[in-house]
Amino acid sequence: MKNKLLHHYAELDLDAVFEKFYDTMLSNADFSGFFKDTAQIKSLVVRQKQFLLDSILMTDEEIKTRYVALGEMHHQINVPYVDYMAGMNILEQGLILAVVSHQESMEMLETTFHFFKIIRAYTAKGYLNKMLEADIEDIDRYLTHVQRASEIDTLLATERIIWLKNVVFAIKVGNRAAAPALHMPPDIVDSIKSATSGDNALASYAVDMSARMEMNARNVFYFLDKGSFEEALPLYRELMSIYKLTLMLTNVVTIASTNLLMQNLTKDTLTGLLTRHSFTSILSRELSIATAGQYQLSFIMIDIDFFKNVNDVYGHMAGDLVLAKVAQTAAATMRATDYAFRQGGEEFLLVLKGASLVITCAQAEIMRQKIESLEFEFDGKKFNVTASFGVAVFSAPFDLTYEAMLDVVDKKLYAAKETGRNRVVS
Repeated sequence: MKNKLLHHYAELDLDAVFEKFYDTMLSNADFSGFFKDTAQIKSLVVRQKQFLLDSILMTDEEIKTRYVALGEMHHQINVPYVDYMAGMNILEQGLILAVVSHQESMEMLETTFHFFKIIRAYTAKGYLNKMLEADIEDIDRYLTHVQRASEIDTLLATERIIWLKNVVFAIKVGNRAAAPALHMPPDIVDSIKSATSGDNALASYAVDMSARMEMNARNVFYFLDKGSFEEALPLYRELMSIYKLTLMLTNVVTIASTNLLMQNLTKDTLTGLLTRHSFTSILSRELSIATAGQYQLSFIMIDIDFFKNVNDVYGHMAGDLVLAKVAQTAAATMRATDYAFRQGGEEFLLVLKGASLVITCAQAEIMRQKIESLEFEFDGKKFNVTASFGVAVFSAPFDLTYEAMLDVVDKKLYAAKETGRNRVVS
């Protein structure tokens, strides 16, 4: 009966309500951009008036179905949630004034408030549904393509992202019991402490971000348990900052653990590259991670052509100059996540993570051309050098040991030298 009366008042005053609504929206430059022209507005007014009138007479369950779908639709056409709600508030105020103008009881006002409360809540649920779907897709994409750079990364990146995915799923199904524990597991806390030991500021930063993740998740479930989707939606937006915070936390600890690793590695004093003494630990580790992450591991082996002649003709100091410059040139074309070693003498080995054969060969060719264009001068004498390249790429199922891989790429380098030098062979 109450809804029928509300429907009656709406019929009497809805033209004025919508006129005020569109006057307000079109007078705001931010809102007016959602409407193409006058013809579109007229069409919208007719459909929206009927939509609202029909909704007033529906049951709560029917309203839920209708407005959840409406929220999903508005999210898909990129109408910001806050803008939609601003328009909804204008309509609510107009209909409340219509009820007041007929001097209805407080009970009728409460009926009006309840109607708009539930349609706002269910529209928010529609927005939330679409945000959840998009975020789950993003998380799956991350889990599919993430390249885990170390054991600590595997723990922090993968475990925390899986934790986040489970939280998102629990929100989607509206069941707190489906969520994992909202506190960070002790083994992850211990790993963070270990990786950030010696850097109190970094350790404090990592722990603070972890606490923020847990707090955000708890807040969302608090309002979901109450069915307060309007409050839950902005909190979910805050919760999704966990996705960024998780990656930031992973990066923070990765940097810390990488710094510790690099401090233990010796570098060649002449070229600045890693020495062959680092081979075993690094290559064994990278092969294990590539196998777990199912991404390719590429090797480029470089040998300076006729290097003995440089030493014989220009002297060993000139030879050292060539070695340093060639090493710097090769390393400058690499990513920070790759490795460059001095094998010994005039031979270098580069290890590239996640690079295909085409990309690796292209990178080797760039290095070859840059080395060929280098100009050296020693004791007034100018000269150039070239280099030969062997390339090999290893992918799943990684049934070769790193020693076997080195043997394969060494044979590719030998083929480059045997077929004329100054070339890339794969």
